[in-house]
Amino acid sequence: MAEDEETWGLGRWPKKRRRPPPPDWAEFTARLKEDLVGMGIPEAEAQAQAELKCERTRLRHDWFSERMEAFLAMQDRAGEAYLQYMDARPEIDWESEDAPEVPEPPEEALAQAIYADVMAAVNEDRWPRHLHFRDV
Repeated sequence: MAEDEETWGLGRWPKKRRRPPPPDWAEFTARLKEDLVGMGIPEAEAQAQAELKCERTRLRHDWFSERMEAFLAMQDRAGEAYLQYMDARPEIDWESEDAPEVPEPPEEALAQAIYADVMAAVNEDRWPRHLHFRDV
């Protein structure tokens, strides 16, 4: 493992996250404009509407990306807490069926709260107040 490589699991595994490429916002705006013009909206008005909708969509995308990064980071911290708890008790055979339950660390609840916020936005269109837009 390279020395500059981030790790998780008490340094046991490399942390590699593949992030999707960012959207092509210019293409997104152009397609929106084309659709609006196709619906009979004058070109200048269609351009303005497309740019506004694209900006609002970009704001939501940025919020979503930031929240998912926070969720993944909190999950990593929860995983570290689980491992530290288990490593601090070497006398317990964690593979045994009789092993006690590992208590859930507070980081797990935080990760699940972040995930619930993201899923409410995605599945139920319940966005934070600053991201409420009728047309997105």
